Amino acid sequence: MPYLSRNGHNLHFTDSAGQGEPLLFLHGLGSRGTDWQPQVDSLAEEFRVLTLDFPGHGCSDAPAGHISMDSLAEDALALLDYLAIDRAHIAGLSLGGMVTFQLLASNPERLRSVTVINSGPGMLAGRWRLNMVLALRSLMVRSFGLPALAKRIAPKLFPRTDQQILREQFLHSIAAVDRETYLKILRAIGRFNVWPEIAGSPVPALIMAADRDYTPVAYKAEYAATMGNAELFVIENSGHASPMEVPEVCNVRIRAFLRTHSKNTTRLPSAEIAD
Repeated sequence: MPYLSRNGHNLHFTDSAGQGEPLLFLHGLGSRGTDWQPQVDSLAEEFRVLTLDFPGHGCSDAPAGHISMDSLAEDALALLDYLAIDRAHIAGLSLGGMVTFQLLASNPERLRSVTVINSGPGMLAGRWRLNMVLALRSLMVRSFGLPALAKRIAPKLFPRTDQQILREQFLHSIAAVDRETYLKILRAIGRFNVWPEIAGSPVPALIMAADRDYTPVAYKAEYAATMGNAELFVIENSGHASPMEVPEVCNVRIRAFLRTHSKNTTRLPSAEIAD
Protein backbone atom coordinates (compact mmCIF):
# COMPACT_ATOMS: atom_id res chain seq x y z
CA MET A 1 0.00 0.00 0.00
CA PRO A 2 1.33 3.49 -0.80
CA TYR A 3 2.31 5.69 2.13
CA LEU A 4 3.56 9.22 2.60
CA SER A 5 5.85 9.86 5.56
CA ARG A 6 5.08 13.12 7.33
CA ASN A 7 6.33 14.41 10.70
CA GLY A 8 7.33 10.95 11.84
CA HIS A 9 4.14 9.12 10.92
CA ASN A 10 2.87 7.44 7.78
CA LEU A 11 -0.23 8.54 5.88
CA HIS A 12 -1.93 6.04 3.63
CA PHE A 13 -3.32 7.14 0.28
CA THR A 14 -4.63 5.65 -2.95
CA ASP A 15 -3.99 6.85 -6.50
CA SER A 16 -5.99 5.68 -9.51
CA ALA A 17 -3.14 6.94 -11.76
CA GLY A 18 -5.70 8.14 -14.29
CA GLN A 19 -4.91 10.62 -17.04
CA GLY A 20 -7.40 13.33 -16.10
CA GLU A 21 -7.00 16.21 -13.68
CA PRO A 22 -6.27 15.24 -10.04
CA LEU A 23 -9.30 14.85 -7.77
CA LEU A 24 -8.64 14.29 -4.06
CA PHE A 25 -11.39 12.93 -1.80
CA LEU A 26 -11.24 13.68 1.95
CA HIS A 27 -13.34 11.53 4.28
CA GLY A 28 -15.32 12.30 7.40
CA LEU A 29 -14.45 11.76 11.05
CA GLY A 30 -14.39 8.05 11.88
CA SER A 31 -14.34 7.11 8.20
CA ARG A 32 -11.51 6.18 5.80
CA GLY A 33 -10.48 6.70 2.19
CA THR A 34 -11.95 3.42 0.99
CA ASP A 35 -15.43 4.68 1.92
CA TRP A 36 -15.15 6.79 -1.25
CA GLN A 37 -14.98 3.66 -3.43
CA PRO A 38 -18.31 4.35 -5.21
CA GLN A 39 -16.92 7.73 -6.28
CA VAL A 40 -13.53 6.27 -7.25
CA ASP A 41 -15.18 3.61 -9.40
CA SER A 42 -17.43 6.18 -11.08
CA LEU A 43 -14.92 8.96 -11.77
CA ALA A 44 -11.56 7.24 -12.31
CA GLU A 45 -12.04 7.04 -16.08
CA GLU A 46 -12.11 10.83 -16.32
CA PHE A 47 -9.93 11.94 -13.39
CA ARG A 48 -6.83 10.93 -11.50
CA VAL A 49 -8.71 10.04 -8.32
CA LEU A 50 -6.88 10.16 -4.98
CA THR A 51 -7.98 9.32 -1.47
CA LEU A 52 -6.19 10.01 1.81
CA ASP A 53 -6.61 8.40 5.22
CA PHE A 54 -6.42 11.16 7.82
CA PRO A 55 -4.06 10.57 10.77
CA GLY A 56 -5.26 7.80 13.06
CA HIS A 57 -7.83 6.66 10.48
CA GLY A 58 -7.83 3.72 8.11
CA CYS A 59 -4.23 2.61 7.52
CA SER A 60 -2.59 5.90 8.58
CA ASP A 61 -0.55 6.19 11.76
CA ALA A 62 -1.78 8.15 14.76
CA PRO A 63 0.37 11.24 15.38
CA ALA A 64 1.71 11.93 18.85
CA GLY A 65 1.26 15.69 18.79
CA HIS A 66 -1.37 18.34 18.28
CA ILE A 67 -4.01 18.05 15.53
CA SER A 68 -5.79 21.03 14.02
CA MET A 69 -7.72 21.73 10.87
CA ASP A 70 -4.55 23.46 9.65
CA SER A 71 -2.46 20.34 10.21
CA LEU A 72 -5.00 18.15 8.41
CA ALA A 73 -4.98 20.58 5.48
CA GLU A 74 -1.19 20.45 5.49
CA ASP A 75 -1.40 16.64 5.27
CA ALA A 76 -3.50 16.99 2.12
CA LEU A 77 -1.03 19.49 0.65
CA ALA A 78 1.86 17.19 1.55
CA LEU A 79 0.22 14.44 -0.51
CA LEU A 80 -0.14 16.76 -3.50
CA ASP A 81 3.51 17.80 -3.13
CA TYR A 82 4.62 14.16 -2.81
CA LEU A 83 2.85 13.36 -6.08
CA ALA A 84 4.14 16.56 -7.75
CA ILE A 85 0.59 17.89 -8.22
CA ASP A 86 0.42 21.67 -8.44
CA ARG A 87 -3.37 22.05 -8.34
CA ALA A 88 -6.22 19.64 -7.72
CA HIS A 89 -9.96 19.39 -7.37
CA ILE A 90 -10.79 18.66 -3.72
CA ALA A 91 -13.97 16.98 -2.49
CA GLY A 92 -14.72 16.51 1.20
CA LEU A 93 -17.47 15.07 3.35
CA SER A 94 -18.14 16.38 6.88
CA LEU A 95 -14.65 16.64 8.48
CA GLY A 96 -13.20 16.37 4.98
CA GLY A 97 -15.35 19.31 3.96
CA MET A 98 -13.96 21.38 6.84
CA VAL A 99 -10.42 20.54 5.73
CA THR A 100 -11.44 21.56 2.21
CA PHE A 101 -12.65 24.91 3.54
CA GLN A 102 -9.36 25.31 5.43
CA LEU A 103 -7.51 24.77 2.15
CA LEU A 104 -9.79 27.27 0.46
CA ALA A 105 -8.93 29.82 3.15
CA SER A 106 -5.19 29.20 3.33
CA ASN A 107 -4.09 27.80 -0.04
CA PRO A 108 -6.64 28.68 -2.74
CA GLU A 109 -3.91 28.71 -5.40
CA ARG A 110 -3.64 24.89 -5.04
CA LEU A 111 -7.34 24.34 -5.82
CA ARG A 112 -9.02 23.94 -9.19
CA SER A 113 -12.40 23.52 -7.53
CA VAL A 114 -13.94 22.37 -4.26
CA THR A 115 -16.89 20.09 -3.60
CA VAL A 116 -18.19 20.11 -0.04
CA ILE A 117 -20.78 17.58 1.12
CA ASN A 118 -22.75 18.02 4.36
CA SER A 119 -20.22 20.27 6.02
CA GLY A 120 -19.47 23.92 6.65
CA PRO A 121 -16.73 26.51 7.24
CA GLY A 122 -17.62 27.01 10.89
CA MET A 123 -20.29 29.01 12.66
CA LEU A 124 -20.77 32.72 13.15
CA ALA A 125 -23.29 32.21 15.97
CA GLY A 126 -24.62 29.41 18.16
CA ARG A 127 -21.22 27.78 18.68
CA TRP A 128 -22.22 26.76 22.19
CA ARG A 129 -24.65 24.20 20.78
CA LEU A 130 -21.91 22.62 18.69
CA ASN A 131 -19.50 22.55 21.60
CA MET A 132 -22.13 20.91 23.81
CA VAL A 133 -22.64 18.15 21.24
CA LEU A 134 -18.89 17.67 20.89
CA ALA A 135 -18.43 17.57 24.67
CA LEU A 136 -21.10 14.89 25.03
CA ARG A 137 -19.52 12.85 22.24
CA SER A 138 -16.09 13.17 23.85
CA LEU A 139 -17.50 12.02 27.18
CA MET A 140 -19.08 8.98 25.57
CA VAL A 141 -15.86 8.02 23.79
CA ARG A 142 -13.81 8.36 26.97
CA SER A 143 -16.36 6.43 29.03
CA PHE A 144 -17.40 3.64 26.66
CA GLY A 145 -15.00 3.71 23.69
CA LEU A 146 -15.39 4.28 19.96
CA PRO A 147 -17.20 0.97 19.25
CA ALA A 148 -20.02 2.02 21.59
CA LEU A 149 -20.24 5.41 19.88
CA ALA A 150 -20.27 3.74 16.48
CA LYS A 151 -23.16 1.48 17.45
CA ARG A 152 -25.10 4.57 18.49
CA ILE A 153 -24.30 6.58 15.35
CA ALA A 154 -24.60 3.87 12.68
CA PRO A 155 -28.42 3.48 12.85
CA LYS A 156 -28.78 7.27 12.55
CA LEU A 157 -26.51 7.43 9.52
CA PHE A 158 -28.11 4.44 7.82
CA PRO A 159 -31.61 3.90 9.28
CA ARG A 160 -33.19 1.74 6.57
CA THR A 161 -33.36 -2.04 6.81
CA ASP A 162 -31.68 -2.38 3.41
CA GLN A 163 -28.62 -0.43 4.62
CA GLN A 164 -27.15 -3.16 6.85
CA ILE A 165 -24.03 -3.42 4.70
CA LEU A 166 -23.44 0.33 5.03
CA ARG A 167 -23.87 0.12 8.81
CA GLU A 168 -21.33 -2.69 8.97
CA GLN A 169 -18.95 -0.74 6.72
CA PHE A 170 -19.14 2.25 9.06
CA LEU A 171 -18.54 0.08 12.12
CA HIS A 172 -15.50 -1.42 10.40
CA SER A 173 -14.11 2.03 9.53
CA ILE A 174 -14.52 3.53 12.98
CA ALA A 175 -13.03 0.43 14.62
CA ALA A 176 -9.72 1.31 12.92
CA VAL A 177 -9.65 4.85 14.34
CA ASP A 178 -7.24 5.77 17.12
CA ARG A 179 -9.26 6.99 20.11
CA GLU A 180 -6.97 9.87 21.10
CA THR A 181 -6.79 11.09 17.52
CA TYR A 182 -10.58 11.07 17.34
CA LEU A 183 -10.78 13.18 20.51
CA LYS A 184 -8.14 15.61 19.24
CA ILE A 185 -10.11 16.12 16.03
CA LEU A 186 -13.31 16.73 17.99
CA ARG A 187 -11.51 19.56 19.79
CA ALA A 188 -10.25 20.91 16.44
CA ILE A 189 -13.83 20.95 15.10
CA GLY A 190 -14.95 22.97 18.13
CA ARG A 191 -12.35 25.65 17.37
CA PHE A 192 -12.80 25.71 13.60
CA ASN A 193 -14.16 28.76 11.77
CA VAL A 194 -12.94 30.09 8.42
CA TRP A 195 -16.26 31.55 7.26
CA PRO A 196 -14.87 35.11 7.10
CA GLU A 197 -11.81 33.95 5.14
CA ILE A 198 -13.75 32.16 2.39
CA ALA A 199 -16.22 35.01 1.79
CA GLY A 200 -15.99 36.13 -1.82
CA SER A 201 -13.74 33.22 -2.85
CA PRO A 202 -13.47 32.96 -6.66
CA VAL A 203 -12.64 29.23 -6.56
CA PRO A 204 -15.51 27.23 -8.13
CA ALA A 205 -17.41 25.51 -5.34
CA LEU A 206 -20.17 22.91 -5.30
CA ILE A 207 -21.99 22.83 -1.97
CA MET A 208 -24.01 19.62 -1.60
CA ALA A 209 -26.56 19.58 1.22
CA ALA A 210 -28.68 16.57 2.14
CA ASP A 211 -32.20 17.41 3.23
CA ARG A 212 -31.92 15.10 6.28
CA ASP A 213 -28.42 16.10 7.37
CA TYR A 214 -27.62 17.09 10.97
CA THR A 215 -27.36 20.76 10.00
CA PRO A 216 -30.12 22.34 7.88
CA VAL A 217 -29.93 23.19 4.21
CA ALA A 218 -30.51 26.81 5.22
CA TYR A 219 -27.11 26.89 6.93
CA LYS A 220 -25.36 25.71 3.77
CA ALA A 221 -27.33 28.15 1.65
CA GLU A 222 -26.33 30.99 3.98
CA TYR A 223 -22.61 30.45 3.77
CA ALA A 224 -22.72 29.54 0.07
CA ALA A 225 -24.33 32.91 -0.63
CA THR A 226 -21.30 34.67 0.89
CA MET A 227 -18.87 32.86 -1.40
CA GLY A 228 -17.95 34.34 -4.74
CA ASN A 229 -18.41 31.34 -7.04
CA ALA A 230 -20.51 28.72 -5.27
CA GLU A 231 -23.58 26.73 -6.28
CA LEU A 232 -25.87 24.82 -3.92
CA PHE A 233 -27.26 21.39 -4.71
CA VAL A 234 -29.81 19.77 -2.40
CA ILE A 235 -29.64 15.97 -2.11
CA GLU A 236 -33.16 14.73 -1.48
CA ASN A 237 -34.07 11.84 0.81
CA SER A 238 -30.56 11.54 2.23
CA GLY A 239 -28.83 11.96 5.57
CA HIS A 240 -25.27 12.83 6.55
CA ALA A 241 -23.39 10.08 4.67
CA SER A 242 -24.78 10.90 1.21
CA PRO A 243 -21.83 9.63 -0.91
CA MET A 244 -22.33 6.15 0.55
CA GLU A 245 -26.12 6.32 0.92
CA VAL A 246 -27.01 7.70 -2.53
CA PRO A 247 -23.77 7.37 -4.52
CA GLU A 248 -25.41 7.59 -7.94
CA VAL A 249 -27.00 10.96 -7.18
CA CYS A 250 -23.73 12.33 -5.78
CA ASN A 251 -21.59 10.95 -8.59
CA VAL A 252 -23.72 12.39 -11.38
CA ARG A 253 -23.76 15.86 -9.81
CA ILE A 254 -20.05 15.84 -8.95
CA ARG A 255 -19.14 14.70 -12.46
CA ALA A 256 -21.23 17.44 -14.07
CA PHE A 257 -19.65 20.09 -11.85
CA LEU A 258 -16.09 18.86 -12.45
CA ARG A 259 -16.59 18.69 -16.19
CA THR A 260 -17.61 22.34 -16.14
CA HIS A 261 -14.42 23.30 -14.30
CA SER A 262 -11.90 20.92 -15.88
CA LYS A 263 -9.81 21.30 -19.00
CA ASN A 264 -8.42 17.84 -19.63
CA THR A 265 -11.08 15.28 -18.77
CA THR A 266 -11.61 12.25 -20.97
CA ARG A 267 -15.26 12.61 -21.89
CA LEU A 268 -17.39 9.49 -22.08
CA PRO A 269 -20.21 9.20 -24.62
CA SER A 270 -23.43 10.79 -23.34
CA ALA A 271 -25.13 7.40 -23.10
CA GLU A 272 -22.52 6.32 -20.52
CA ILE A 273 -22.81 9.32 -18.19
CA ALA A 274 -25.34 7.84 -15.78
CA ASP A 275 -23.97 5.55 -13.10
